[in-house]
Amino acid sequence: MRLTELLSRKTLWVAFFISLLAFNYLIAADYKIGPEDVLEVSFWQDQQLNATVRVSLEGKITLDIIGQIEAAGKTTEELQNDIVRNISRLNKNISQAVVRVIAFNYNHVFISGEVETPGKKTFEEIPDLWTIINESGGITEFADLSRVAIIRGGDRAGQVEIVNVREAIATGNLKNLPKIGRQDTIEIPRRLYGLTSSEITQPVEKKNVIYVVGAVNTPGPVEFEENVDFLEILALAGGPTPEANLKKARILTKDGQYAQSYQVNLEDYVETGRPARYILKNEDTFVIPQKRSGFFSGGISTWVALVGGITSAVILYELIKPEEQTTEPVPGT
Repeated sequence: MRLTELLSRKTLWVAFFISLLAFNYLIAADYKIGPEDVLEVSFWQDQQLNATVRVSLEGKITLDIIGQIEAAGKTTEELQNDIVRNISRLNKNISQAVVRVIAFNYNHVFISGEVETPGKKTFEEIPDLWTIINESGGITEFADLSRVAIIRGGDRAGQVEIVNVREAIATGNLKNLPKIGRQDTIEIPRRLYGLTSSEITQPVEKKNVIYVVGAVNTPGPVEFEENVDFLEILALAGGPTPEANLKKARILTKDGQYAQSYQVNLEDYVETGRPARYILKNEDTFVIPQKRSGFFSGGISTWVALVGGITSAVILYELIKPEEQTTEPVPGT
């Protein structure tokens, strides 16, 4: 092969390598590599050293010749420099390397419930909530966007936020939706009684019902009336069953994005008239637990379906947490 042809091919390789460096810098200059990301490492001066590697949970990658090297927390440019610095001590011919992220597995969120393709979603940069929902194939016809739950991960693990995405769509305020972080879980609940959500842009209004669940004779939604307290609602639900634990009754009321839970001792109320009369609001939930067999004695699937139509996982936790835990009394005590 003639010398001019060899030089020409080498020039093409150099040009390709430089363009790859520039492209890699533009798309990932600020991105910090994380565990489980998949990287492509290229050496134009010795292509036999090229490798595709996954960052370990400890944040390291393994390459021929140099072995393990720290990758997590670095940009691709920083990792390139570290690789060249280490490998050039053993192979003087290597002076350039390209690192490219081909799978952004570190920045991930989970989405569950009423979307077409639930599961783990990975991103170079985590987008807004509505984009993530659309990236998951969009919602099903049974989705309830008025009470989307964001279960925080990472540094805020365990925090739960209830978001009215439907209202944000209707008012055009999608930019005001909460920012989604790494390891967050987004739960799209199912609408009560299997109602469809084909008209998601319709303005959101509270339902004119009060929910009564637990040890009552006729549990379910009760038509909302003004100036009704918890004893009157209990009567409208057919009264308590013999197994009802009236000392541990609870009132769950929605307050903006969150839900408040209050405990009331109905036995004390009948005897003393305290706490002060509490007037229920529409979409409040009145819970009467059972004394012995537990709140879920009717079958957990039945209760999950009903509670799912009322509120979120944070309320489910309030219903089932141990009785000896201190709870907030009803206002007016």
